[in-house]
Amino acid sequence: MPTNGKCVRCGYRAPVSCFVEAAGDGEILCEYIKLPQVVQQPFYKYLSLFRPLSGCALQVTKTLRLTREMGALVSTGYVSEKGKPDRPCAPSFWAMGMEQMLSRADRLSLPLKNHNYLRTIVWQLADQADAGREAHHHQQVLSGAARVHRDDPPASDGLSQIERAWLKKYGSLPGTDPEKNPDIKRLANDLTKRLRSDGEESDG
Repeated sequence: MPTNGKCVRCGYRAPVSCFVEAAGDGEILCEYIKLPQVVQQPFYKYLSLFRPLSGCALQVTKTLRLTREMGALVSTGYVSEKGKPDRPCAPSFWAMGMEQMLSRADRLSLPLKNHNYLRTIVWQLADQADAGREAHHHQQVLSGAARVHRDDPPASDGLSQIERAWLKKYGSLPGTDPEKNPDIKRLANDLTKRLRSDGEESDG
């Protein structure tokens, strides 16, 4: 860690320890370094959206609260939005959401009070990504590229037990039109008797 620090806003230079002490005895810094690296840089700029319109610096207690809340949001691995299903959410989505808000800061109602608007944007990003994954998987299934999971239940073939046994024995099902196959009823009865006979032998 460098021994000298510089305020990016006013250019004031001082030992890093001074900035740490000014930030709530280092509590803010401790919470900040817990954030994923991809989130740290945009989050530092994102905090400016909470600054009072007077231009005064954020209070230490508020900065600490916002940093802890951000850490809690990012650490879950998903994003929640009221009335909508949760979506898987990587830290990069939170970074993208903050960058979007910074790019449209002139259209936002400032100062922000909480992370609710950010959460809405991030949910939209995560929802789009989730829909993209689902569409890709569906396309793979249609093209035959996706494998069926071994634990998935087999699809119903719509056949009765007699039809399955007949298909196994003869390789194809007989015609169901009595006029074209007058022996269909007799053959089915014969197969039924065989199935019952096999069942009774297995029970014995």
